[in-house]
Formats: sequence, C-alpha cells, structure tokens
Amino acid sequence: MNHKRQIVQYLFALIIISAYCTESYFLFKLNEHPCEDAFITYRFAKNFAEGSGPVFNKGDRVEGYSNFLWMAGIAGAYRLGLDMPGFSRFVCWLANTLTFLLVWYIPYRYFHTRGFSTLVAPVLYVLFLPLHYVATSGLETIVYAMLIVLGVQTVLWAQNRPLHFAAAAFILFLIALCRPEGVLCFVFYAGYLVYRSLSHKEPLQPYLPGIILFIVFYALFILWRFSYYHALVPNTYYAKGTFPLLIRMGLGMFTARGFVTRYPYFAIFLFMLWKVGKLSAERSRLAPILCFIAAILCFSICFSGFDWLPFFRYILPAVPLIIIVCVIIFSQLWSIVLPTKSRVQRMIWGGLTVGCFMLATEQFYADLLLNFRIREMDAFVYYNQRVFAEWLKKEIGTGPVVCVGDVGRIAYYSEANILDILGLTSRDFAALKKQHAAPELKLPLCAISFDKYKNQERALLLRLQPEYIMLYNAKLKIADTYFGSSAGIVEHEDFKNRYEFVGRFNIVPEISSSSFPRPYYFNPMLDLSAGLLAWIYDGWGYDIYVRKDYPGKRFKFEFYPDDRIKSITVLHADIK
Repeated sequence: MNHKRQIVQYLFALIIISAYCTESYFLFKLNEHPCEDAFITYRFAKNFAEGSGPVFNKGDRVEGYSNFLWMAGIAGAYRLGLDMPGFSRFVCWLANTLTFLLVWYIPYRYFHTRGFSTLVAPVLYVLFLPLHYVATSGLETIVYAMLIVLGVQTVLWAQNRPLHFAAAAFILFLIALCRPEGVLCFVFYAGYLVYRSLSHKEPLQPYLPGIILFIVFYALFILWRFSYYHALVPNTYYAKGTFPLLIRMGLGMFTARGFVTRYPYFAIFLFMLWKVGKLSAERSRLAPILCFIAAILCFSICFSGFDWLPFFRYILPAVPLIIIVCVIIFSQLWSIVLPTKSRVQRMIWGGLTVGCFMLATEQFYADLLLNFRIREMDAFVYYNQRVFAEWLKKEIGTGPVVCVGDVGRIAYYSEANILDILGLTSRDFAALKKQHAAPELKLPLCAISFDKYKNQERALLLRLQPEYIMLYNAKLKIADTYFGSSAGIVEHEDFKNRYEFVGRFNIVPEISSSSFPRPYYFNPMLDLSAGLLAWIYDGWGYDIYVRKDYPGKRFKFEFYPDDRIKSITVLHADIK
C-alpha cells in the first residue's frame, strides 16, 4: 500500500514539474520583450561594461538603479559579448526554477513535511502566475526572491555553527546588493538574534562572525557608493520616497489589501493555524522565514506604496516564503490535528482545502488572461517607443538633451542625452520631488493634486532648458496633474514663450483604438494587480515640445489606423 502511495506521489510530482516547465515556456514565448524598467538597468550596465562607469549619462554620476548586483552581472555578460535582454531573462528563468525547487525542499528538509503535503508548495507555486510573469521581465525581482529563499535555506542549514552562519551571512550580503531594501532581511534577523540573547539568554557568539562579516562587507559597499555617487542610498529612493510617511503607509496598506483580496487563498491557509493551535516546529527554524517576510512587507507598506507595474512587484519576494508557511500549517493540520478528529470535521476542513485550490486555479486563469492583455499593450508600447528611439538616434543624435519620464527603452535604443523628469536618473528632479512632491487632497472626491509641485517642476524645466521635452498627456482617475504631466505646465505663458509643440504619440492606445487591449476577463476598476491599466482614463502618450530658440529639427508623425507610428518626417533641418 505504501509502495503504491509512493508511486502515485511520484506521478503527481512529475505532473507538477511538467506543468512548471510548460508554464515557463509558454510565458516566455508570450512575453517576448523585457519590461520598460529593465532597459534602465541595461543602459547602466552597457556604460559600465564599456568603461564609462555605472552611469546613465556618461560623465554624470547618478545612481539611477537600485539593483547593483543585477546591474553588475548584466554588465559582465555584456562584456563577454552576450545579449543583455536574453541573458537577463535566462538568469531570471534559472532563479525562478531554483525558487520552485527550494519551496519544496525547505518544508521537506527542515519541517518534516511528508506524503502528499510535500506537493502543496510546488502546486501553489505553479498556480501563482505573477512570479512566472516577472521571470520574463528581465528585472531583478525573481532573482531577489530566489536569494531571499536561498538565504532562509542557508540560515536553517547553518544553525548556530559559526563558519556555516558566516556563509549564510554572505548570502544575506548578496540580498542587500541585489536590492537596497534587502538589508532589512539582515537587520530583522540580527535583531531577532539579539532579542533572543537578551531575553532568553541564548548565546550570540556563534553568530557574531557572520554578523561582523556582513557589516564589514556592507560598510565597504556603502563607502564605495558614497565615494562614487556622493550619496548613501540610490537616487531612485530620493525620487520614489517622496510622499510623507503616513501617505506612503496608506498607499501601502491599500496595495496590501488589494493583494489579499486578489489572492485570498493565502489568507485561508494561514487561517488554518487557528485549528492547528501552535506549530510544532522549533521557533528558531521559523524565525528566518517570519523575519524575512516582515522585512519585505515593512518595505512594501512603509516605503514603496503603489507601483505602476502589474502584480504587486514589491510584495512578490515574500510570496515563496508565504507559500512555505502555508505548507507547514497545512502539513501539521492534516498529519497531526485532523487524524484525531471526527469524520465531519475532516470533511469540513477537506472542503476548505479544496476551496483554496479552486480559488488558486481560478486566480491563475484570471492572471493569465490579464497577462494576455498586458502582452497586447506592451507590444504596442514597445513598437512605438523603439521606432521613435531609433529615429532619435539617427536624426537627432546624442547632442541635444531630451527630457522624458520613461527612461527605459527610449533611452536605451536612442542613446540620447536624457534628462529624467521623474528623477530616477536626475539629481535635480529627485531633489525637487523630495522637497515638494507631497500631494494636496481634494475632498469629498478623494482625489489628489500636485499643483504646487507642478509650479516648481515647470520652473526647473525652464531653468535647465532641455532642447526637447516629452510630457505625459494621460488623464488619471484620481489626479488632474502628476509628475511629468503636460497638465500644469504647458498652459502657462512662461512655458509657451519658451517652447513650441511638435507632435504626440501614444504608448498606451486610446480605448477607441483597435490596438487597445480588450479585457479577456472581468477586471475591476481598482484592481491594483492591473498596474497602469487600473488608473488611466483613456490612453497614455507623450506631448513633445522643442525649445523655440533651438535651431534643431522639427518633425511630424504619421500613424497607421491602429495608432502605431508609420513614419516620422523632418520638417526643419539643423542650421549649421
């Protein structure tokens, strides 16, 4: 009987592995291009590999990336002659595969999960599509998630052995290099160790070599960062962490609620802890998992707030650990608690378990269809951005300064001298956002306004005088003006006196366009998993302006019926 049961388990395991491989292959074919933000890293990596240093514009030392380890790795690949988008997506696939294996191995090895319970983690991982989606994006997100899970694995393996924990501390150092907020994983776990030492008299000495190793290595990295960029944190943090703490926390809680309501089966699995009562696992083994989850959620809620990318990017690194906790609870519920209960209770909890997997399957289907919609939109975005960027490279060159908010694909393919109006790669705009970006609330509509900031933004633009300015023309559901919007700038006389309108093109088509991605599945208006699609009214594009006294090229666009760029015609050549 046990032999037959084992054969069935192996058969199910083979099906799950086949499902993972099929899903990965399908999503990589579906999502052909890395996402917009990945190209920011590629531009830094290219300049780094070519000897100009990790900079966005050559000679301008601004840390406009927040993934040093990832950027350096891609730079190394480019130096070896590898294609950066292809290399990054391949490494993301490897990281996703390793994470898939670790979420099975950790409960099995350290929490005595046996039988069919060992298959729960891989099944939940396969059904959680956002992790597989970000693996196709070329971003560091899935690599960061993998390093966090690997950090848990090495901490559990090390226990209180000094040399082994030093190795685990090195993994924690890599986590901090991959994302700056990764240092919170070390801080939270080291804080736990200190707390246990003070309150329960547990020895701290075995962990001290690893703690000292991390502090020394990370201090050296911070020293290098400060000596090179003259800043302790990346410029992106000054640009993004602009709202007051209470507003960021409000947005963070709103986003966290959106995650829970979209993936409620995680909450139901965690609710099963009520029936289990108390986990039999040693607290020291659960500690790194819970500390790392707390660190990720703390950053997501208190700093990042909302994000324009779909599928809750800043919460995703916690999901593999949440799956592990769910499996530990599930395993103990069915192997320890329920065998002693009545048949009726087992049927009730069995029905609840089946319901969780049904919810996960339904949500997988919804996410897959949302991915189809995102793919259609991104194909349109990629085409128009690349066509315009390659035209910029050919006709405008690297001399004039182009001010734009999307500094990924346009900057990468054009190789233009870019002024980032959102501040990620610009100290001036990052400092401006840090000082003046707090929004004004409009009640009772529960809308926001950035009118005060827009006055400062317009004044800075007029002071810096870029030759070309590309401003967003989209209308948001909760704000008339926002960072980088044409509204709040172009209607003012001082701007009209200095700049003239050239043309516009869309990167998100209007709803009336045949290119607009149709909803394959019911998509609520405030479904935050949809990212950009959740908070625009109708289309998203650029209004392009040129400085009146600049004798450079003016141009006009022609479009296909579906709003894709057909041609760009020069109206006025450079005056030599």
